Amino acid sequence: MNLFERTERAITRLAGGLALLGGLGLILATVITCVSIVLKMSRRGLDTLFGGAFSGDVPWAFIRPILGEEELVSLAVGFAVFAALPWVTLQKGHIRIDLFEQRFGKMFNRLLDLMGDLLLLVLAYLLVTRQWFLIFAPARRRQEPMMDEIFGGNFAVIGERLRDSHESQILGLKLWPSYVVAELCILAFLVVAAFCVLRSARALFGAGHAA
Repeated sequence: MNLFERTERAITRLAGGLALLGGLGLILATVITCVSIVLKMSRRGLDTLFGGAFSGDVPWAFIRPILGEEELVSLAVGFAVFAALPWVTLQKGHIRIDLFEQRFGKMFNRLLDLMGDLLLLVLAYLLVTRQWFLIFAPARRRQEPMMDEIFGGNFAVIGERLRDSHESQILGLKLWPSYVVAELCILAFLVVAAFCVLRSARALFGAGHAA
């Protein structure tokens, strides 16, 4: 097994593992939604049968939809989407229009594959840089760039900035941990996209030399 094959195996395991974790995010979102719907319908049924709608004095007052259901579902689904990006890219599962693919030769199709992988690599790089900004963006006031604080060793200021970062509206959850998780997934997406460029280049120029 050569270096390229070992790299491909490692990349496949990385992308597949992240995709499985993303599936757990979808399962979590489904469970939260179903439980919240059941609780909501149960509360409405009890209020209709026994009265006490909009009252907190009834014995079943604790039966209510999950607080912040929308935020939890959005976080779980967002994680699933980011975690699936490396696997979808590796398997060439993105939406593509191939109406004229059969009319083109193999070399031209391989060239199109390389161009598509290069575009995904550029998009992955842009997402990495943008997500890095979101992690350290100040919540309410203008501050020095976080990288200046990191290189300056001002860890107390860094901790204060993170505590003062953006929060979700209902649950008040700090959003920077979700940005960190998304950044790790996008870094994996960047690595996979770079490998796909290498794979497409080998297929294109290797076929050219063979011809």
